[in-house]
Amino acid sequence: MKLFISYRRNDSTHAAARVRMCLEQKFGAEAVFIDREIPAGQRWEDYLEEMLQKCDGVVVLVGDEFMRLLTKHLTEGGDKTDPLVWEIATAIKLKRAIYPVLFGAIDMPDPALLPESIRGLAGFQAVFAREPAFDSAVDVLIKSIAANHQWSPPATTHAAAAATATPTASPLGMSWPLWALLGLAAVWGLGRLVIWLADPASVPQRGAESAFWHGLRYVLATMLWGLGPYLAYWLVAELRARARLPIFNLHGLLSVFNVGGMLVAGGTFLLLSTLPGWRLQPWLVFPEQPLARHYVVLSLALLAIVLAAVAVAVWEPRVRSLAGRQRVWGMRVVNGTSGLLVLCGLWFAVSLAHSVPRLGAADPVPVVGYLMLCPALSVLTAGWQFGQAQLGPRDRQRWQIVALLWLVLALYAACTLALFAYGPTRLLASGI
Repeated sequence: MKLFISYRRNDSTHAAARVRMCLEQKFGAEAVFIDREIPAGQRWEDYLEEMLQKCDGVVVLVGDEFMRLLTKHLTEGGDKTDPLVWEIATAIKLKRAIYPVLFGAIDMPDPALLPESIRGLAGFQAVFAREPAFDSAVDVLIKSIAANHQWSPPATTHAAAAATATPTASPLGMSWPLWALLGLAAVWGLGRLVIWLADPASVPQRGAESAFWHGLRYVLATMLWGLGPYLAYWLVAELRARARLPIFNLHGLLSVFNVGGMLVAGGTFLLLSTLPGWRLQPWLVFPEQPLARHYVVLSLALLAIVLAAVAVAVWEPRVRSLAGRQRVWGMRVVNGTSGLLVLCGLWFAVSLAHSVPRLGAADPVPVVGYLMLCPALSVLTAGWQFGQAQLGPRDRQRWQIVALLWLVLALYAACTLALFAYGPTRLLASGI
């Protein structure tokens, strides 16, 4: 089996390198061809045509600049042949299997906007490899190629398999129970620091339990507010990449909004629930004097909203794989549930805003500053992953890049700790 990688250097060089590496790891270096392997002195058109005739499948990389560069070449290139268009057209003419890999925010191009010679590209099932689901999408691509070409891995002896197997070990050689103990100690240390920043005079009177709970509040609230949006995006991106669906369409964005909104709202509810005598005041649905049963129903309703948000994100790709009336009715249920979840999320957000206690004489700047700084963690995580995707394998672990990441994380932790101590902590029911 021979695979040909077709890409445009101005748009997808980094993605081509990553796809090539993954394909070579699975099928071997001899099974993958990319234009970087053209020998010196060869006419590139003749050599590429020869390789296209020898190949069994063509992997076409489509990035965000695909259509813009294509249109630019058609309008400004004159009689000069567009190499990418020529490669795709030749593959279609030779009736080779084509595997489009869309690694940007772009969806499959409209056939009407493509040159006539490559309009057949839109008829092939694409793989959507948007970060952070690039690796999962490439795994789907590899499985499809192996199945379509009936490829099977070469037989290996038990001795060879044992020689190449690498034992799994935890980072730094420590056992996971020890890591758990270190994590608990770190939470306790963070709690002591929060108490000291909020009220240094009360530190001697605070026990280990109080410090632990203060640290746990900080960690959970910061992770849910800070990483909630990114975790929602990652979950939806992974699910849709495995189902070969784009993330940047209405359904994908609704799923990200619903799951992310629930995580952020959950962080808010978690922190407010530790206030003395605090109760959620649901907007428009609670009587003036609610009873215990009202709060039981409210708890069940909130749990149902969270489960429904996750269920829609998980099941929507599966519903799209159905056919006929099952798919039609399934998508109607998904669309209706998604819209209802958006309304429920907005209602819950308004209810939380309506239930926030008054700050009184407390300074609102630390509270507002903490809430505004938390989402920066999602931006930092997404930026780091995007930056890693643009770098080559050798550059990803450069000490300057890793040191910069740890420096930014340290600054983020210091700022959020101070703001959390001066703002939300002083509102907690802990005597501070």
